[in-house]
Amino acid sequence: MSMMAGLVMAVMAASGPADGPAVVAAPQPPAAERGELVTDRPDFTESSVVVGKGIWQLETGTAYVGEADARAFAAPQALLRLGLTNRLELRLGGSGFLSERATAGAEPTVGGSDFEVGAKLTLLDEERAGFALAVIPIVSLPVGSEAFTSGGVDPTVKVTWSRELPSGFGLSGNFNVMSQTEDDSRVTRGAWSASLGHDLFLGWGGYAEVYGFSSVERDGQAAWTFNGGLTHGFGPDRQLDVTVGRGMTAAADDWFVSAGFSLRGAWRR
Repeated sequence: MSMMAGLVMAVMAASGPADGPAVVAAPQPPAAERGELVTDRPDFTESSVVVGKGIWQLETGTAYVGEADARAFAAPQALLRLGLTNRLELRLGGSGFLSERATAGAEPTVGGSDFEVGAKLTLLDEERAGFALAVIPIVSLPVGSEAFTSGGVDPTVKVTWSRELPSGFGLSGNFNVMSQTEDDSRVTRGAWSASLGHDLFLGWGGYAEVYGFSSVERDGQAAWTFNGGLTHGFGPDRQLDVTVGRGMTAAADDWFVSAGFSLRGAWRR
């Protein structure tokens, strides 16, 4: 598997629309009714929070990855989240434009990513169960460029949990199982993560995280990465984020940096 494949696995948030009823703008509910803006970026760990009924949320970003002399770039890493109920959301997304250069000075390979369709369903609320729990089923569709598509329909299931801790800290994590097409056969991989976050000051927040894959290459070793980042809110509905990461094992990419922007609003049919 190429470095770009590892990048897509690690930093893709989740995922021509079909004809249907027109979507028109809805009056914006007060910020208090929408609640705190909780995104599924910039960390690898997905949140256990659904955006809420009638809310749309768009999360975008770029990532730049290095491994020895190789470099990879992805943008806009868009994830559109549509709240169907207060416990269920639809998710549409993909890494978008991809570029990979195998060695310094080499001509880059460029193209488009596969596209993902998924959902997030809240299973447990922290107020009642003591922690929040959600499940995210995803299907990746092979619509990307020849250099980057898996060539198959690939399902993933993510289980995400979170819990508030004393002194303003929050702990969250994921367990993912992926069935991926590789060389005309299917490979099953697992992934795990744990993320510790805290509000800082003047609208800034920070986190530190460890995540890993059971393997990136077929029959390869586990790939573990440490990363940390900052977020900054601009009003109740916009957020900027930056992240840096470093591989902890030989199978992981050496380093990566990313930045992104998220926003939300209301919609109705």
